[in-house]
Amino acid sequence: MFNVIYTELLKLKSTKIPWLVLFGAIPANLVALFAFLPKVTPDGTPAGIDMQDMFYRQGMMLVMVAPSIFALFTAYIISREYQERTVNQLFAYPVSRAKILTAKLSVVFILIVITTVLSCVTAVVVGIVMLLQGRIGFEIIWLGLKTNAGICILSFGTIPVAAAVSLIAKNVIPAAVLGVFATIVTVIGKIGHGQGGILFPWLTPYWPVRHLAQDIADNTGANPYGVPALIILTLTFLLSLAFSLLYYIKSDVHSGS
Repeated sequence: MFNVIYTELLKLKSTKIPWLVLFGAIPANLVALFAFLPKVTPDGTPAGIDMQDMFYRQGMMLVMVAPSIFALFTAYIISREYQERTVNQLFAYPVSRAKILTAKLSVVFILIVITTVLSCVTAVVVGIVMLLQGRIGFEIIWLGLKTNAGICILSFGTIPVAAAVSLIAKNVIPAAVLGVFATIVTVIGKIGHGQGGILFPWLTPYWPVRHLAQDIADNTGANPYGVPALIILTLTFLLSLAFSLLYYIKSDVHSGS
């Protein structure tokens, strides 16, 4: 299985995927820098850098750009052989189609992890510097890292949907449109600050971000929609994954030729 995943990773050489990773990570780093803007407390005294605010801004931006970027990852990796008309050769390999699709989804997850890690570089570096200066405790950095881990895992929950759309269309465009639509709804849901917004699967990754900064997001206490949101996301993942696997296994070997 590792060899199949490695093969899929090698296919990304000389592609624009690395630039797409940076396109997903850079905005979150830039937004995190807003924490350096001059601020004052209610009593008029200058306020220092707030690591909670920095991780919140970084996570918020990542959640907003993730649907489009991650859908493009998926669409490109899934539909590439169809567009280049090499799917016949791919299906002729002595490897089951289930393994091939699993490897492709694994590569998408790896790209999501890389994007997430790169998106929080600024916040983590600033946090480490402040930790060494004794200005904050490690628990703030750890909380930020856990938040990003949550975003990463929850974001993968909708990837099989983009995969299913890409398999049916055998093209990047429909999945890209899906990603843009999901991003628009996600941004609207985030702006509304409604706790029920996380019921929308692409907005569920915002849940750990709200938990990170409850006072910033005007959230008091645990989100009552957390469990239903996880159930909806899990069902979305399982149903779309089952459909994708079934569709890929049953696809005509001459598809795309």
